[in-house]
Amino acid sequence: MANAHQSRSSSCVDAAPDCPLVPLWLVADDIDDTLRKPLESRLPWKTVQRNSLGSFRAAPFQSKAILRMQPHLGLMSCFDPAPLWTMPDDDTATTGVDSLQDILVLRPSDGVVIVQQDGQRQTCMPREAIILDPGRATTFIMNDVSRVDCLLLPSNGHTGLRHIAHDNGGLIALGHYAAAVMRGLLPMNSAALTGLAIDYMNGLVATMIDEADAPARRAAWRQDRPTISLLSLKADIEASLSQPTLSLERLATTHGVTARYFQKLFEAEGRTFSDYLLERRLERAFHMLRDGNRGDRAVSTIAFEVGFGDLSYFNRTFKKRFGATPREIRARFEAMLLDTAPEPDTLA
Repeated sequence: MANAHQSRSSSCVDAAPDCPLVPLWLVADDIDDTLRKPLESRLPWKTVQRNSLGSFRAAPFQSKAILRMQPHLGLMSCFDPAPLWTMPDDDTATTGVDSLQDILVLRPSDGVVIVQQDGQRQTCMPREAIILDPGRATTFIMNDVSRVDCLLLPSNGHTGLRHIAHDNGGLIALGHYAAAVMRGLLPMNSAALTGLAIDYMNGLVATMIDEADAPARRAAWRQDRPTISLLSLKADIEASLSQPTLSLERLATTHGVTARYFQKLFEAEGRTFSDYLLERRLERAFHMLRDGNRGDRAVSTIAFEVGFGDLSYFNRTFKKRFGATPREIRARFEAMLLDTAPEPDTLA
């Protein structure tokens, strides 16, 4: 975890006031094309900065690729981790982590992770999490894990190996917030906002631990499960709009319920999942077309970025929804900006 910690220490928080966050895709140099091509295909967007990871043998979990933010927030997704990886506690040059200063939150996207530390052993399934002290000797056993998401944060006073259940409210909130940050959906364009993001994620981790220590509060939270589940589903949809293969069945499997269960939740709102998904994709495309920072992006690029696989279908449904084609919406917005621009005398 050395690179993660050291990069974060010299991150945007201590840098210049204007320091926007951008996704950074790192791929190991010492892998062949048979591994590289499947890894590249798992990257949800192609418009990200790219760099070398160096050797995967020196990477966290011996991952073949890592997606994180630049500057680093301690938040990263590690792809194709090694089946067995040990993090020592007596080699500070290797760990780069002070056990009194940092905690690590680990969450697998699939498979099963077994974590062993200080004679304790915890098993972590998808959508669950493990919180641990990264400065102690730890062994990670990965069974059929293709990606593990990690968050390295300053310690909030909680130590030891902890398991966090999938229905923990703090964990659910952290997952959606971290996904929004990693996808560049939040305006992290200054050191102040970056610092707030780190503080917020640290607070969510503290909330996770408090909720895990209070079964009574978790039971009360579950009583409102239909509302919470629909909100959680919508947050998942929002974070996954760019994936053309997004489906109700896949989301239902992720949440451990049936597709019919989610269908009933949408029916209670008088709509279907497909209608909601199309509406959100069109609305995001509408806002991207009116974003001055994306004026150089082609309409087709925006369509694919919000999850459409068919450009003609996108144009047809967009015009039906907004009464104008995507190009017309962009032209109107640009004309409006010209009309409202101050005259030279006014600027003087």
